[in-house]
Amino acid sequence: MIKLYAFYNGVTMDLTNVIESINNIGDKAQAARKIDIKLAYPIWDRNQPRAQVSPGTRVWMVLDGKEIFRGVAWDRVLDSANQILSFTAYDYLIYLIKSKVTYNFVNVTPEDATQKVCAELGITAGAIASTGIKVNRLIAQKTGYEAIMEMYTQASKTNGKQYIPIMDGTKLSVIEKGATVAGYTLRSQSGDTTSNVLSTSYRDTMDSMVNKVKIYDDKNNYVSEVSNSSQVNDYGLIQDNYTKEKDKDSQTVANGMLTGITQDVTIPALGNWACRTGYAVNTEIFYVSNLQKSVMFIDGDTHTWEPGTGLYTMSLNLSYKNLMDSKG
Repeated sequence: MIKLYAFYNGVTMDLTNVIESINNIGDKAQAARKIDIKLAYPIWDRNQPRAQVSPGTRVWMVLDGKEIFRGVAWDRVLDSANQILSFTAYDYLIYLIKSKVTYNFVNVTPEDATQKVCAELGITAGAIASTGIKVNRLIAQKTGYEAIMEMYTQASKTNGKQYIPIMDGTKLSVIEKGATVAGYTLRSQSGDTTSNVLSTSYRDTMDSMVNKVKIYDDKNNYVSEVSNSSQVNDYGLIQDNYTKEKDKDSQTVANGMLTGITQDVTIPALGNWACRTGYAVNTEIFYVSNLQKSVMFIDGDTHTWEPGTGLYTMSLNLSYKNLMDSKG
């Protein structure tokens, strides 16, 4: 069962009984999770409750007795014609997105840089992924989120790991992206009563393809190149350039820039809160060959509850590649 609470004018309110619709949304590029809420707001019937939520109101969601979201209302809209009060709230990562910082990091690990950014912007640091990789990086007038992700992006170029920040209540954690949700499979099999997939949208494209990367030094002199010759033969040449960076293996970075056919997969399914952006799921979907036995990475999710019926569904945006929101 889903519950929604707000702390408004010094009073804690249970808003559950006046919810019209509720969505909890995550996205790799958006970074901060958000909730979109519509509340019944009776104008003419004075006997009905009329809840107030304004920008700055603290709100939180509880699913089956466990808190799954805590954040702050950011904007609201009153629709008098339909007697609806709508508001959007973000988790506390929004403050890292909206606030700018400047640092000249010299021999600083991403985890230490994250601690410093959090301390400056008043965010409590939680479990911060350790890399042990020291980075030199000038970060001038970037958001706190960009600063953290730039540092982790540099580490990723060295160790190949992918990272994503998430909020646990009021604490910021940075985790390795792509851990598989344990004991769960997105399943759609003919005649299978355990099927949980409602439908599937599948698209593949060459739009992001790079099949050759030429490497140059800082004077723009050619050094070497990497390529995927079979893709060049099959699809034609699509080339990018890379300028060598200090303390990075140029061959490793260039190989990481090679990209083949990309697939966009959206799957609406019965809700499972463990399926969120930053994690991965197994799939068994018989009518798409690439999804019959795959591990897919969640790059976006929308969890939707219908209070009137008790129905809980989700829509997952999935990728075959585990990629972080790289910066710099």
